[in-house]
Amino acid sequence: MDAIAGSLITTFDYVWARLTGRLAGLTDEEYFWEPVAGCWSLRQGDSGRWQLDGGGGGGPAPDPVPVTTIAWRIGHLGGMAVGGFASSRFGDETLTIDALNFPPHAAGVPGFLDEHYRTWRAGLTGLSPAEWTAPLGAAWGPYAESNTVDLTLHVLDEVIHHGAETGLLRDLYAHRSSLHS
Repeated sequence: MDAIAGSLITTFDYVWARLTGRLAGLTDEEYFWEPVAGCWSLRQGDSGRWQLDGGGGGGPAPDPVPVTTIAWRIGHLGGMAVGGFASSRFGDETLTIDALNFPPHAAGVPGFLDEHYRTWRAGLTGLSPAEWTAPLGAAWGPYAESNTVDLTLHVLDEVIHHGAETGLLRDLYAHRSSLHS
């Protein structure tokens, strides 16, 4: 298990560096850019807190699934997927959608992502071989029999999936003047 765990962590580091590198130079205008009508984004609520539209994507997706902004993807990916799963698997399970402080400006994205990735990575590196393969348990509901390897692969898929979509949105934003209407 040590070799597999090491490979998973090395892959995570590589994919994470690619994501964060791809975000260099992100502006507020680009962060909140809505390429089509009806996008889900990060918005300031009546209470003054910043919230993800659609509850952050933690439940059943509507049909059709809305296009999301970079701000939404970063909030979902960094806060809910990486941060939320780190809190559930390695922490006290208190990091919920309501407890997350989503970055209201692009300048806050690196710190937001770093905070949650450090917690996730520290949890992974602290596991014994037996902890990697033990069932997650009843608190994980339908995933009770899954283990941390399964969870890690799921979170890695989220990072790759949303990281690629974020990269594409950045490319489209850079060429928005030549997009066909």
